[in-house]
Amino acid sequence: MAAGEADIVGLGGIAFRAGGREPDVSGCRAPIVDAHVRLVRETAGQRIHQVELNVLVQRVIVTGDRREAAKELATGRWATLTPDEILASPYVLVGTVNEMVEDLRARRERWGFSYVMTHEPYMDALAPVVARLAGR
Repeated sequence: MAAGEADIVGLGGIAFRAGGREPDVSGCRAPIVDAHVRLVRETAGQRIHQVELNVLVQRVIVTGDRREAAKELATGRWATLTPDEILASPYVLVGTVNEMVEDLRARRERWGFSYVMTHEPYMDALAPVVARLAGR
């Protein structure tokens, strides 16, 4: 519906099952995001150039060892995803500031996200990435 009517379509990656009590992160996999973005584009049709795509980054982890951080994240709520799936997901940013900048650029190229949001606990971690993208 949003793709057919709204100016902005936001993607969050996490669905809630069992009456909203159990988060399901399986939608965070890159091929599923490909399918969601394709559906938005098909539904928007002629007006696709008027539609902005927004992504809600669920986790921001600043680290020099992205592989280890992804392994640690691939537990609990995120256990349905492999570390590689986590690193490829547009809903997670893991790594150094430079790595996150490159990830965001690649995700914009791949999916067309025009802007990124995150939850308040991750805003400070994301701030240097935003500054770098803004050329500061």
